[in-house]
Amino acid sequence: MKPNPRILLGQRLYWTEKKDGSCIAIWLNKKKKVIVSSRNQENASADLQFLVRNSEDFSKIVELLNENPQFVIYVEACRKGRSITGIEFYERNTLFLFDIFDREKKKFLTYVNVHQYAFHYKIPVVKLYAETKHRSMKDLLKFKNHVLEYCESMKIEGMVIKAYKIPEQFKDWHEFDGGLLQAKVKLDIPEPTVRKIAKGEAILPPIPDTEIFGAIDKVWQELGNKKFKDVKIAMPKIAEAVKEECKKHLYSSSSKKLFSFYNEYLERMMNAKT
Repeated sequence: MKPNPRILLGQRLYWTEKKDGSCIAIWLNKKKKVIVSSRNQENASADLQFLVRNSEDFSKIVELLNENPQFVIYVEACRKGRSITGIEFYERNTLFLFDIFDREKKKFLTYVNVHQYAFHYKIPVVKLYAETKHRSMKDLLKFKNHVLEYCESMKIEGMVIKAYKIPEQFKDWHEFDGGLLQAKVKLDIPEPTVRKIAKGEAILPPIPDTEIFGAIDKVWQELGNKKFKDVKIAMPKIAEAVKEECKKHLYSSSSKKLFSFYNEYLERMMNAKT
């Protein structure tokens, strides 16, 4: 975290289960039309729109928006079947509510408020595992290790940590707009290790398979089914997306061929339709 994880000390932290899907924002424009947005597109690809709009949870979210048009609803759209990284299995196409942004107040609602809306409108919501407060990094990291052990035992990818109090000196930071601090703990993130060789270069750990599948899923969100199945269109974008993840998280390239990940993702997509 920027400037460092110590920003979480002394805060009330909410540890929520991380779902393994596509991040989606659902909101109403000025004409009261429902917009489904993905990470980098105001209007998500046609196939991702189909997944979201045909989920049985979508009508409940629209009802919530019609009664609260100032909200932006954030969900993880999880396809039926094996999840993107292969960690979880979903019985149906499901939209898991994880955040609500109030455009009038320019703030994110607290987890308690998000859960209340999910309860009353019968919308699936990410589960709250723990509520904690830590005075030292030693105590925080000890609890983080406990959380990772729990995630491994429960076959969960990881957890998202939420805090709703921004320290005074950081309130003007663009990253913290909306009064929400977030961090992640994930099973596939290795403990940092630094090795020096003769020229002082760092040896970075290879990118985990789960991160590669996450990057591939972002490309699918952008292209949709038809273009994604065209290897000449999809593979260059996948290579670029994986390269960006390596740069962002300081990973080295995978020893496995990206084309094998692409084929496995296609196979999962086909199985999800059956």
